[in-house]
Formats: sequence, structure tokens, C-alpha cells
Amino acid sequence: MAWAGSTASAAGLGPITVRSLLGQPLIAEIEVVVSDKRELESLSARVAPLDAHRGANIPYLVTELGLRAAIQTTKAGRSIIRVESLRPVNDPAVKLLIELSGSGARTLRDYPLLLDPPEVRQR
Repeated sequence: MAWAGSTASAAGLGPITVRSLLGQPLIAEIEVVVSDKRELESLSARVAPLDAHRGANIPYLVTELGLRAAIQTTKAGRSIIRVESLRPVNDPAVKLLIELSGSGARTLRDYPLLLDPPEVRQR
């Protein structure tokens, strides 16, 4: 599910990669898709506000987990939104609602996540 406020910006949200396991603080990376790298200067990202979560019927986990999101550049030069939680995620299935905004445009996208227990990665 994704909504866009204005089509003035060609920026978008790509796939998500979860880097953490069940029972650990969440670490996930979302690809930021831009047609021109200069667009990044005007972009900001965050976990969507409470009213957006309510409108999308998605639980608001910001307070419970201490979620935060910010745009970063990887060592390889890719632009990502790094999503982290201060507290461990103990539910194997969660949904994130991420907001990307800039240049008068706003994009919301929900990401269903399935977190593997640590023993799955040890195999």
C-alpha cells in the first residue's frame, strides 16, 4: 500500500532489508529511489505519524519500540532510510509505515516485516 501527496518529486521508497533478528532491537534499511542525487538534499524520512497509522489501520509502534528513521548514505554510496528501534522486537510479524517527504511531495509506504528467530540464521 502506498500513497503519494504530489507527483512533483520523483523520489520513492524501494525494498526493505531487515538486518536484525527476533528479540533484538530492529535494524532495517529501505532503499531511497531518486532520479537525480540532488533530490536527496530536500528529502526527509520518518516513521509516519499517529494519524497516518490510524488511517492505514496499522499499529503505531513508535512509543512501544522507540522507533526512529533517518536518511543515510552507505559506504557504497547508496541512499537508504535506516530504521531502528531502541527496544527489542518480540513479535515475529510487524508492520512499519514510513513517510518520505520533500519538495512539496509526501509518500507513505507500509512494510510488513517477518523477523527470524536467532536459531534460523545459525543453520
